[in-house]
Amino acid sequence: MWSMFATVIVVAFIIYLSYLASKYLGRGITKSSSSRYMRLIDQIALGQERYIAIVQVSGKYLLVGITAGQVNILSELEDEELFPLIPEDENGEVRTPDFRGMMDKLTDLGRKRR
Repeated sequence: MWSMFATVIVVAFIIYLSYLASKYLGRGITKSSSSRYMRLIDQIALGQERYIAIVQVSGKYLLVGITAGQVNILSELEDEELFPLIPEDENGEVRTPDFRGMMDKLTDLGRKRR
């Protein structure tokens, strides 16, 4: 009985260590991949193997949709259209977003496009 309990504990510990290793190794691979002409600015998962990403290519910002089978350019973004949704202060600490400031900026962008 004791050996069966110990085996279950060891298997659970191995699964947990595998999870931690894959989580941190996956982050390292993404950060270590670099290119001279392109840069991944941000991405968000929409589902399993479905992402939207902002990619900078030689001064242009592209909004791309990524699935398991293809990559599509959804839009080209201007520099002034990019602003962080969670702003940071001078010390690099995350501040609470200023809703009024975000709405003013979006209103200004809407006026510029007309």
